[in-house]
Amino acid sequence: MDKQTKTATELEDIVKTRIGAGDFRVTVHRDPEAGWHATIYGNQSAEVHRCQVKADTITPELCQHYDLVE
Repeated sequence: MDKQTKTATELEDIVKTRIGAGDFRVTVHRDPEAGWHATIYGNQSAEVHRCQVKADTITPELCQHYDLVE
């Protein structure tokens, strides 16, 4: 299956939408094993942890469909 290419900003938006509402931001960076990885940042550690767990669940699925381009 051919993957669609997306910029980091596009992938960040997809991850944020999939996680849902909250006071956090997402950054996407390259990962040598998976292709790319999402990291969650925010001011409330419980919220960041909750969102990071969701991102870690969502990202492997999204990596099957999307490649990160520069």
